[in-house]
Amino acid sequence: MPNYPTKTSRTPVGLIMEQERLDEFDKTLFSPPSDRAVKVWRYMNYTSFMALLNSGSLHLTRCDQFDDHFEGIVPEEDARLQRDQYKDALVNKSRLTPGQLAEVLEKVWRKYQRHYVFINCWHISSHESAALWKLYGTAKESIAIQTTYDRLREVLPASYQIGEVKYVDHETYMNREKDGFFSIMFKRKSFQHERELRVCYVDAYEFQQDVKNPAEFFCPTNARLVETVPVDLNALVESVRIGPQTPDWFVKLVKDSVLRFGYNLPVSQSGLDNYPFG
Repeated sequence: MPNYPTKTSRTPVGLIMEQERLDEFDKTLFSPPSDRAVKVWRYMNYTSFMALLNSGSLHLTRCDQFDDHFEGIVPEEDARLQRDQYKDALVNKSRLTPGQLAEVLEKVWRKYQRHYVFINCWHISSHESAALWKLYGTAKESIAIQTTYDRLREVLPASYQIGEVKYVDHETYMNREKDGFFSIMFKRKSFQHERELRVCYVDAYEFQQDVKNPAEFFCPTNARLVETVPVDLNALVESVRIGPQTPDWFVKLVKDSVLRFGYNLPVSQSGLDNYPFG
């Protein structure tokens, strides 16, 4: 079974923004569910489940890699600012006062934050979701791991934030908010059915290192797309649920896989297709 080292927090975002503002972000953005024992689900296919068992880690995807191209997008007025303007300012940063440099860094952060924000998504529900069984893998070969907000918070380092996604009219929101950092916990109303609980990791340290080399920063050659964090799966997972209409051989395969990797996780098949009578 994998070891579970604690991932230490890297340099905080405080070098980009004042600590007071960060504290306010935490309170405003990453609010826990009203019921901290609420069930949350992560649906996946068998390949992803095997990767989870093998690595003993949760995988967070870089914000700009999601299907919703509005994920973490910054206000339109910031998006129009020219990349060359930022690059020139950073190349010639010795000419800037500390205040001017801080302002440039903040603008660069707003525009490029999607490359440094990593996300892991969960579905909030007291019951299974038939729609999500089909959405996140073929119904006959899909798996869901079920936990609670409290369990998820317990196994993650403090540098990983967790909160409920807020669903808004995106155009209205963008016209109202000026600080792009807020957008990472907002989605368009068309995604409201997801009822998403979002794990978020902001790699401000990597941003601060990359921005020291403007030529590389604006033309990256080795950008990573995934952040991984080791977790204790036995402490995290309350149950493993196998999709409806799954054949017996697949149920056995999942149970054997869990045992082979040395985990003690309850495995059962979805009861969504059980007849209500008889």
